[in-house]
Formats: sequence, structure tokens, C-alpha cells
Amino acid sequence: MYLRKFSFALILSSMTLPTYAEDGSWFVRPYVGLSQMSNLTATSESVGSADGSSDIQLDNGFTTGFGVGYQYNENWAAELAWEYRTNDSEVTLPDGKIYTDGNYASNIFFINGFYYFKPFSESIKPYIGAGLSWIQEVDIDLEEGGTELSYSGDGDLGFQLFAGIEYELSDRWALQTELRYGSTGDFDLQGEENTTGKINGLDYEPFTLQVGAKFNF
Repeated sequence: MYLRKFSFALILSSMTLPTYAEDGSWFVRPYVGLSQMSNLTATSESVGSADGSSDIQLDNGFTTGFGVGYQYNENWAAELAWEYRTNDSEVTLPDGKIYTDGNYASNIFFINGFYYFKPFSESIKPYIGAGLSWIQEVDIDLEEGGTELSYSGDGDLGFQLFAGIEYELSDRWALQTELRYGSTGDFDLQGEENTTGKINGLDYEPFTLQVGAKFNF
């Protein structure tokens, strides 16, 4: 609860600062990263021949995204961003059936706020930030021997916290490396198309190590 309040306060303050014509500028920033999530336990209903607890093993995956934002001044910036994330999965159902292939994936939109600290040097700037997230879709696919079961959900809200380093290459270009933590919990996923049943109580708490580029207009 405290983290959610901190996220909202940081974003609100960053987006309501006055615009400084002398140093304000729009920017875009594409990025890619490594995605890590802990293994999960969920409750499955009408998936396979028995109901109960399902075990979900998650491998490391990847994420890619794109943000559009505004740098108000040397300290504050705000951003709207989209992100796609996927992690390979192995799912064991309550009846013992194992799906060794599949993935746990999402499309997420963010409103992010940034605070830049005093530069380490002329070109190296540390920063922290927080964001509110909206899950456009999260899904898990269970695949084994040509059989595929797909479950999805959407519309949930969450938050993220991040910290990074920005290295300025020129007045317009910069490179960034960033560590992020996000949280959106208790998803209930319904079967898609001809897939029956549902998977309940899924958490979504990714850690991300990413790199990206920032271009200032």
C-alpha cells in the first residue's frame, strides 16, 4: 500500500510541474531487457481431470518496450510507455499432467515519473522513478505434444519502481541502463476460444535489467 501511494505521488508531482521553455524537451526511448520472475502456484478449475493447485516453473525471459515522454527540467520527467514481456513456462496440473512448453506473457502500459539526481560527472546522471501500470493483456499458454491450452485476462492495475544510470552521448542522444521491479497480483485467467476452465490467483512480479537509448527532440 505504501509503495502504491509513493508511486502515485511521484508521478503526480512530476506531471504537474511547470514547463520550462529554456530546457524542457520531448523524448522517446526504446529499450530491451532480461525478465526474471519467481515460480508460481495457482488454482486451476476444469483444467485437466482434477481441480486444485498447479505448479508453474518460470525461466528467464525478455522484455521490449517504447516510451514517449517530456523532460521538464534537469530533475523531472514524465513518460507514457508500452511494454511486451514473456517468460518460458512449465506447468504441472493437479492431475499430474505436465506441459513442458509454453510461456507467461503480457502487454502493459505505464505512466512513469523520473527524478534525476546531481550528475556523477558531466555526462553520467543517476535517476529513480515509479510508475502506474495497466495490464492490457496477460496470458499463459500450456503446450505439450501438439496440444495447446491458452488462458488470458486483462484490465488490472499495478505499479513499478526503478533506478538507473543515463550516459549522455550528445545533446540529443543518451544511453540508459535500468533495474526495475513491478507488481500486479491475483490474476484470474479464463480459457480462450476452445480452451475450457480457468487459472486463478496468479501473481505478476517481474524484475528487469534493461538497456535502452533516449533521443531528445
